[in-house]
Amino acid sequence: MKRFLIFLLLIFLISFQSVFADEKITSVNYDTSANMLFIASTSNEKLTDNIKVVTLSNPNRIYFDIPNSVLTTEKQDYQISSGGDLRQIVVSQNSTNPNIVRVVIYFAENYKTSNVKLYRLNNNIIVKFNNQVCYDANYMRAAYRDDKFENTDYYSFISMFSQNITAEEKPLVQTVNGSQKVLNQIQQAFENSTVPVNIKTSYQNANVKVSKKDFKLKTNYYLKGVQAKNNGILLSGMGAFSIERPIPLNSPNRLVFDLPNTLTDANIRSKTFQYGSDTVRIGQFEANKARVVITTDNHEKYIPIYSVDNQSVLIANKETLNHDKLTNIMTNLASAKVTKVDNKNYGLNFYFTKPVVYAIKRDDNNLTIYFFNAVQFNDQDFKSTVRGTEMSSSRIDLMPRIGLRYSLQLEKGDSVKVYSGADARTIKLALKTSKKETLTQRTPEVITELPTKNPEKIIKPRKSGDKVVVIDPGHGGIDYGAIRSGINEKDITTDVSARVAKILKSDGFKVYLTRDEDKTLSLQERVDFAEENNPDIFVSIHVNSSEGTTATGIETHYYHDYSIGLAKVVHAAMAKYINSKDRGLFKSKFYVINHTTMPAILVEIGFISNEDERQDMLTEKRKQATAKAIAEGIKNYYKQQQKEQKELLKEQNKKDEQK
Repeated sequence: MKRFLIFLLLIFLISFQSVFADEKITSVNYDTSANMLFIASTSNEKLTDNIKVVTLSNPNRIYFDIPNSVLTTEKQDYQISSGGDLRQIVVSQNSTNPNIVRVVIYFAENYKTSNVKLYRLNNNIIVKFNNQVCYDANYMRAAYRDDKFENTDYYSFISMFSQNITAEEKPLVQTVNGSQKVLNQIQQAFENSTVPVNIKTSYQNANVKVSKKDFKLKTNYYLKGVQAKNNGILLSGMGAFSIERPIPLNSPNRLVFDLPNTLTDANIRSKTFQYGSDTVRIGQFEANKARVVITTDNHEKYIPIYSVDNQSVLIANKETLNHDKLTNIMTNLASAKVTKVDNKNYGLNFYFTKPVVYAIKRDDNNLTIYFFNAVQFNDQDFKSTVRGTEMSSSRIDLMPRIGLRYSLQLEKGDSVKVYSGADARTIKLALKTSKKETLTQRTPEVITELPTKNPEKIIKPRKSGDKVVVIDPGHGGIDYGAIRSGINEKDITTDVSARVAKILKSDGFKVYLTRDEDKTLSLQERVDFAEENNPDIFVSIHVNSSEGTTATGIETHYYHDYSIGLAKVVHAAMAKYINSKDRGLFKSKFYVINHTTMPAILVEIGFISNEDERQDMLTEKRKQATAKAIAEGIKNYYKQQQKEQKELLKEQNKKDEQK
């Protein structure tokens, strides 16, 4: 018995040790500018010593396993479409018990996989595909701040003995360790550089030279390139840059952008670049701060636009900027969350489905963040999130062509910081208020009727008594829509739309289908069809999709405010009859609901990218339930409109009697 108990104890200790020895892979990020893969973990051990890289062909690829590791995020699958050597990266949990994470990387056929190098830098495994240097960065990076000085800044304080102080040369540590060599490539630039510093003392005009000792790289930037492009001034480099609140100056009129914790390459330092009628000058303002000075008569027009990899910034003229062409990646604002540390410090987090390209505009009374490639957001969810909180003055609007504009009213003395996630899908706004009192308790929102009263858009009964509806089956012909496992979106929308039309016709509605067969129609042709038939309402039917496979549910989209009532009523019926997740209402600028002049909505009836929901949408039960829901919502909307018409008539009669 004693031996048996000892045996059990040993088994327990081994199991206990193995459980807590497992490394947690917390995030996977691909840096497009430096062409490197960052795998962040919770371990400080050099597990790369135990990693074996295996080369395979047909297709040309490598894979390696990370032993004793657990992937805490979902499977990561990066599709690289830039046409370079790298084609795809897949990171997944290959097995459990033992826990092994597998990384598979696909290349162009002529790429030499021997060029791939693996390093362990702090808690990151870094896969390097070329000879560029790399950096170690926290997940959330400070992209913008109001404050000029912070305790995280890296300053070397010196004593003034004369007007000329030479830099202390610190030899570069030589080591055979590969990862240390990579770090030293960039660290050498900081430690052994001598840069002029403006000292606000009696030695104001001294050309003081200093050196950086033990320079930390976590939040620093090496500015190495400046280009005056057609759409703005592009600053590029390595590291994670941040921008301080711009400073407008007079005589001459100019705008100053300071980049803290930044070293400027000597090749561009103190050079002047021409941008239209304005000039741009780059300098090293302090030992660890770069300065960009734009001489311009209209400093209000310039805004800094951040790239998705946080490695470059485009200082652009917002008046002439064609932001449609900033990126070909479109994203959605999935959700937002109000945060609070105490009565002085709170903020708002934005979560996007794909990397977001954004810009920050700060003036005395407002903060504006432009999310240029964001297509849609849930207007009601966002209002519900901020209502009754310290961020209640927040507002999001759709911009004229594409993108979202977030605005926040500020008080004098408020201090703002903006952070960007390493995957560029999370933007964090932190606000330190100057108010003596702030809201301390959120007031729960009671969702009531959405506004539907708009006299110009209330359906007026036709003399014929007809109730006219246009149903728009999404896609068709050579436009298949979303495709998964041989199933096409256009086939599902055709079927469901025909069912909706049949139900409505049986109840006396006059229904027009933009297409009743499998043919190709442009978006404008659909709009023209609707306008020619002059319906009371327009409903476009689509099937949703996502890069992942887990998303499910129904959505209803509207654009014009007079379409909110239709969206709400139809969506309520869908939520009632369709057994799927209720994802809510979205204010979106889809072409067909933006350019039609009658109340118009676009419904997403499920996700074709989810295997279970895809199979369910193919069943007779789901298709009929979906058609019944949409038709029921339309009928309920007409009933609501009749009620509104009666109330208006009653109000008008009262006014007439008073006269």
